[in-house]
Amino acid sequence: MSILEIIEKKKNGLELNKIEITEAFMGYMNGSVEDYQMSSLLMAIVINGMSFEETINLTDIMLYSGKRLDTKKVEGIMVDKHSTGGVGDKTSLIIGPIMAALGLKMGKLSGRGLGFTGGTIDKLESIPGFRVALTTDEFIFDLNKVGFTECEQTPEFTPLDKKIYDLRSVTGTVSSIPLIASSIMSKKLAVGAEYILIDIKVGSGALIKTKKDAIELANTMIEIGKAYNRTVIPVLTNMSRPLGDNVGNALEVIEAMDILKGKNGSLKDLCIELSSALYSRCRHINLDVATREVKKVLDDGSAYNKFIEFTKIQGGDIEKIELSENIIPIKSKTSGTLKDISAEEIGKLALELGGGRKKKGETIDYGVGVVINKHIGNSINEGDVLCYLYQRDNLDRSSEALKAFSIVK
Repeated sequence: MSILEIIEKKKNGLELNKIEITEAFMGYMNGSVEDYQMSSLLMAIVINGMSFEETINLTDIMLYSGKRLDTKKVEGIMVDKHSTGGVGDKTSLIIGPIMAALGLKMGKLSGRGLGFTGGTIDKLESIPGFRVALTTDEFIFDLNKVGFTECEQTPEFTPLDKKIYDLRSVTGTVSSIPLIASSIMSKKLAVGAEYILIDIKVGSGALIKTKKDAIELANTMIEIGKAYNRTVIPVLTNMSRPLGDNVGNALEVIEAMDILKGKNGSLKDLCIELSSALYSRCRHINLDVATREVKKVLDDGSAYNKFIEFTKIQGGDIEKIELSENIIPIKSKTSGTLKDISAEEIGKLALELGGGRKKKGETIDYGVGVVINKHIGNSINEGDVLCYLYQRDNLDRSSEALKAFSIVK
């Protein structure tokens, strides 16, 4: 079949066989299928969906587009964690060091931004000198040495997924359960983790907007895991509100370090919950026991020390992280109680500041973003600072910022 015939077939809601999926997606990887053609196919998939067999086939094609990690060279239990993303989500930068401090091995392949703000790789690149491109040998060496490593997909790891991932982010084809599932699972399977925690964000600030879709995604990934003899542990978490106080690449790295150094709040609680769920399953221990062990490595500083080891071995210098010096306070124009903070509005704001991508290949400004200064339930007086905008220009964005905060009298 020609690519046009394949697009037409999926446009009409028909199921593609593995040969057709291979021709289309591998054709895109080798350049015989153009961006605009793949964009059309992706949109047809978003609209008409994919069967489970199609999803498995796409996962397999992405997985075998590159090498798989030889897990025999990794010393210890391999675990992995993925979040479907959302506004202010920096959980990987906290959970990875926790797992390493607990004696497990967490090696992650991550991507760049798919919307409002940067992805984990963008956040890591906000650390001057940090190397996100690793060879297989470097990946294994760092993993055995530190217990946690994270890099982008390279020609050695799921290169097809990387190319599709970049295109999806700028063509309105992000929110598709089969595409999300195949993208996530191909990376997880390439690394070869035995236990895979999937943090599925649900809400206005997430890729997945409804609980129904989140459950469907969870079940899809569980079944993909079974097909490859892997244990997938899905956890559904709320993303209607920003995760943590900082939104923006360098700002989120700083907040992740603050959590590892003892900062309390809902973000820390979530990371403890997720870490405990993963640790209890792979160690086959009671959840309460796992939670105590997780809290111990946070309290004694060993998780933070692993973060420092992780950044140093990949060339990063956290002392040189730079933020915009143009900090604009956004003050409340009313008094009352803060009822809600919209993750979606905060995300849009961060994007407008330059913290995300509107077009494929667009440069991200690592030093801009939003720092939320008030929390749900706080009493607000007129003139109180609700948040701070770290921006490069002098545009007045107060009206856009105030939309994110719902204050009731």
